[in-house]
Amino acid sequence: INVAKNLNFKPGRHFLLPESEPTLKDLLQILKDNPTLKIEVQGHICCTTPDLDGRDNDTGTMNLSVNRAEYIYNYFINNGISPYRLSYKGFGASKPLVREITDEDRLKNRRVEIMVVEK
Repeated sequence: INVAKNLNFKPGRHFLLPESEPTLKDLLQILKDNPTLKIEVQGHICCTTPDLDGRDNDTGTMNLSVNRAEYIYNYFINNGISPYRLSYKGFGASKPLVREITDEDRLKNRRVEIMVVEK
């Protein structure tokens, strides 16, 4: 899995949109079904210059992409996945999926991606 579709977030927050929860549950099941799979959770944001991370309105910190990745990472751990199989990293706005013209474009870039590190 490189891009997990529909792991999108509320603007300025590190909480998933409700419509993204089924995708997260599917990923959890994949991890449970493949006990040797190791992944990196990669957080991304929209709406800022590539060299900046965003402000997390919930914590007041300037590491929104990291907080998004950590939120997913903690979800997996809290649901029985070993932390030895997981890592997380924030990329700020440095890796947009699409050019941001519409709100839908910004939504696509407010995301977490899952990268397989080891099968």
